[in-house]
Amino acid sequence: MTSLDKNQIQTLIGLVTTTQPDQLNCDDCFGQIAEFAEYALEDRELTEGMKIVQQHLSQCPCCKGEYEALLDAMQELTA
Repeated sequence: MTSLDKNQIQTLIGLVTTTQPDQLNCDDCFGQIAEFAEYALEDRELTEGMKIVQQHLSQCPCCKGEYEALLDAMQELTA
């Protein structure tokens, strides 16, 4: 029996978690990150569309990193 390494396991988890019908791709998510950050800064309730962005960010480390960098910059500007 062959064991899976950490990268293989992460790939499989990614494949399983990206099969949801309303899932955004990274390009679509990136186009909505600024609006999502505004929701976070204003502590507004998320619309259904923003919940889909939130779901993508919880599953995609690349987009999450972009979002966190943008949010940090926006917080610096408002401080």
